[in-house]
Amino acid sequence: MGCCMASRQSFDMASRQSFDPTRYTDATSLFDALAFTVEGLHPVRLVRMSWLLQQRGTVLKRRQELPEEAFVSAGELRAIWEASGRGGEWDKVAPIITISFCWDSREHPDPNGVQLSLVIDTLEQERHKYSRGNGSFKGFSDMGVFWDWPSLLQGDPDKADEAKAAALRQGKTQKDAQKAADEAKRTPAEKAAFKHGLQETMDLWYAHQATTVLLLTQHPRERGSERECGYDQSGWTTYERCSAEQIKKVYRYQAKWNPVADLGGGAGVTKARRRWPVGPDEFDRLIEDRSFTNGADWEAVKALFRRMSRAQLGGVTILSFDGMPPPTPAQVAGLAGCLRLCARLEKLDLNNCNIGDDGAQALAKALPSMPGLQYLP
Repeated sequence: MGCCMASRQSFDMASRQSFDPTRYTDATSLFDALAFTVEGLHPVRLVRMSWLLQQRGTVLKRRQELPEEAFVSAGELRAIWEASGRGGEWDKVAPIITISFCWDSREHPDPNGVQLSLVIDTLEQERHKYSRGNGSFKGFSDMGVFWDWPSLLQGDPDKADEAKAAALRQGKTQKDAQKAADEAKRTPAEKAAFKHGLQETMDLWYAHQATTVLLLTQHPRERGSERECGYDQSGWTTYERCSAEQIKKVYRYQAKWNPVADLGGGAGVTKARRRWPVGPDEFDRLIEDRSFTNGADWEAVKALFRRMSRAQLGGVTILSFDGMPPPTPAQVAGLAGCLRLCARLEKLDLNNCNIGDDGAQALAKALPSMPGLQYLP
């Protein structure tokens, strides 16, 4: 969801009723989430990639202000996926791109359109890969983009300002006036849909094996923002990146593009690919020195990552790290922390990784947690 400058205490998956082992591997869970409505509103909508590519030189408006043609429906996206051969027999990729980024200001995440230009530059370079067929993957005619500002129901700043001013005229404190503003910025239906989008779907867009995640890791100061902390220092973007890197493949062999790409501050996806995954214990240590707007978010995000890790690692049957660079001892520990949760894992591909003797010993300790493992080269 990006490094929004507002608190995300309500970002909580505790309400999920049952464990679904295919939630993070079967693309139908993505389309079902998009089709769902709350009080007549879709909690999440994806921006049509072909429309987004036409927005160069603009500043994206919040979701409620965008034209209908800006969005791709769940039904159309599912049809695109079906026509592609369901993302290919091996890769099983979905026509969904997720943007992980820092908000540049509290009022607007990208007030000067700098990050929008970077995304457009990248998509223009990469879209020929998305549309090109190879084997059982037939290519995508279009794709949907999850980007929190145009994808979630955002607050109305004018309504918030009016409510705050009215509260101050009534003699209320700044704290109470700000509370009134927060209450007024969304309608009751928008609040319900927004809450559902946070609680029931946010894990999908980053963590699902079939999505493609673009990391905009350039420091906001380089874009003229007054933010002090950057992508790598922020708690929520750390959560997003670690979620995206946990069960995705390193590379797609039919759909020939990286599932996770660090864009840095320039167009293209050559700066870096995904990193070695971390388990919840390692994540707890990692997140301690990250920055949150709300101090209470530290414990909330730890709990969130632990629940998500147990769910996605507990359901995955194939993990492929083929081609990853040799891991450091700390990275081996992170991988072992993940594998200890992989009760259903059948195939673990560590080809061309050169994990070394120490790495092999550390991973051997996780083997009892994987009773169904059949393949470990």
